[in-house]
Amino acid sequence: MNPLYIIDLIGYYGPQILFGSSIFLLYKKSNYLFVYIIGFILDTMLNFLIKGIVKQPRPKGDINIFKPNEKQSARISSDIYGMPSGHSQHVFYSTIFIYLVFKNTNITLIYAVISILTLIQRVKYQNHYIKQVIVGALIGACLAYYMYIYADKKIVGKLLAKKEDNAKDVA
Repeated sequence: MNPLYIIDLIGYYGPQILFGSSIFLLYKKSNYLFVYIIGFILDTMLNFLIKGIVKQPRPKGDINIFKPNEKQSARISSDIYGMPSGHSQHVFYSTIFIYLVFKNTNITLIYAVISILTLIQRVKYQNHYIKQVIVGALIGACLAYYMYIYADKKIVGKLLAKKEDNAKDVA
């Protein structure tokens, strides 16, 4: 199997790889896990909304837009338009959120490599212009930062320490 093909696959499936990895890593940090999932859903909705407003075409264009006489299935804005890149938005959301929660260089490096491969893959196959992947990455990173701040200050910061109950430790 061609190694470049594997790299392309990692880039194409980057959002799914990082989403699954993030769920696994955050499993024992349920407050952060909950906020991560809510943020990922918001990230997806924000992408649909912005694409529907901006309506910037993809590099390849969408030939079906110009065939109004042919019967076509319903299309959604994320399928037709390219600004911002949903793939880059999702991978950078995951990368920044995981970095902020764990501050682990090794994990962050792996996430960053997958994120960069995703950006390269989206431009290489003409699914997006460079500007579209950069804007997507910035939106995803900003949302991750705000979701982390929310989780850290509003949820985790309000957890109270368990009161002493004079019970024996079971360790």
